Amino acid sequence: MSTEADRSDRLRMRRYQRASIATVVALALTAGVLGAAAVLRGPHLDSAAINAATAIQRPGQRLVLQPDQPIEPITAADVSVTPAAPFEVGVDEAGVTLTFTGMLRYGTDYSVRVSGVEGTSTGLPGSLAYDFSTPDATVHTLLRRGGAAAGPDKPADQVLASGLTVASGAGTDVIFEAPRIQQFAVAGDVTVAIVLDEEGAGSLALTVGDSAVEGVHTPVGARLQNLRSSPSAGLFGVSVSGGADASGREYQNALFVFDPQVGSGRAEEVLGFGGEPLRVVDWRFVPGTSSIVAQGVDQQLYLLDPLAGGEPAALGRHAEIRGFLPGGVTLVVADPSGVSSIDLSTGDVAPMPLAEATVDPALYPGTIVALLDGGSVRRYDEIDYSSAQAVQSSVILVADASGTRELYRSPVPGSRVRTFCLSPNGQYLAVETIASGSLSDGYALPGYSDMTTSFVDLASGAVTRSVPGFLPDWCT
Repeated sequence: MSTEADRSDRLRMRRYQRASIATVVALALTAGVLGAAAVLRGPHLDSAAINAATAIQRPGQRLVLQPDQPIEPITAADVSVTPAAPFEVGVDEAGVTLTFTGMLRYGTDYSVRVSGVEGTSTGLPGSLAYDFSTPDATVHTLLRRGGAAAGPDKPADQVLASGLTVASGAGTDVIFEAPRIQQFAVAGDVTVAIVLDEEGAGSLALTVGDSAVEGVHTPVGARLQNLRSSPSAGLFGVSVSGGADASGREYQNALFVFDPQVGSGRAEEVLGFGGEPLRVVDWRFVPGTSSIVAQGVDQQLYLLDPLAGGEPAALGRHAEIRGFLPGGVTLVVADPSGVSSIDLSTGDVAPMPLAEATVDPALYPGTIVALLDGGSVRRYDEIDYSSAQAVQSSVILVADASGTRELYRSPVPGSRVRTFCLSPNGQYLAVETIASGSLSDGYALPGYSDMTTSFVDLASGAVTRSVPGFLPDWCT
């Protein structure tokens, strides 16, 4: 009995050992096959990185695609970006780097494909694929409700925040309101407004997010205008006329700036050469900086930084500041002799001939904006005298190397465009439209009843959305 039992145990042990060996061999073979497959597979994407929020604000932003193994060099012909966007490509130890030479579009889904990628070690082909989305932009407008002289039942004026398209899911939100708002500026979650009392006297009011409204100290009795902000630096500036300093000197076209993060709650005067007062008729923040371009009463332009201090840099005399080209620090100025550009990074001044639209001589030219490619966008007004009362309407035309095309026309007879401006990335126009039969609201900085702001795609002419109000912050 014992011998038969021992024999049975030995047989079971041999079967177990054979099964174990077979299992180990099978696992080893499987691991070998998988390892070989991994080694013999062509390159694929391991990770990717891009700052999409920055890519809609300025050119030169990078998308880095990291493959799962070293790859051979590629060229731009191996890369596709949909929708199309200009780029340069390079390969190094970090992977494939796409540098976008322009700014990307707001609220857009991008697809990047790199084909014909070859592994350095394996020589096998593969591909890299990556999708990303850029954020929508938020535009702020001023909705005035009732005239400046309206009584105590007048509804409050409002600062509104809106997305560019309804499809983006962004509605229109009220971020600030006061009985009478002359002008506003926004930087991050800080909103500053020139608010008027019943007598028309102005003061500065500030709110951070949903916090209570606070006052900003400015000279008593002064007239405030040209309120602007630098969102990147978190600064605000305003022109001041009237009121006096501690010595009794009356402010005349003085420029004041203030930082909401500084606890003094005071706006400080910007001074010129040798600490002397600087009289300013127009000014702008330089995009993406705390620096300011200011135009004196003698038409002299100055570049200065109120945070860094130091003496201003003179930029020469010019009749008009027309703003900045999208995505950089190139200032556009105008003189009777023509339009010029000033590269503020170098100080270089260059003539800037603009394409001119072919139009009916009966049209009256208005606001003009320069484009990066030497083209121009201009408003033209048309007056119809065929009826008892003249009817005014407007059209916006684009002129470039390909000719003249109509971009926008006021929607109904009698409605007209007040002004327009380019979005910071050059993709859209923000167009202020005055409805037919609208009445002036009586403010010192006048608006009209039932004004709207429309967002017009510069490439297609499509109106993606129209929102209540005017003075979009793109235009300040």
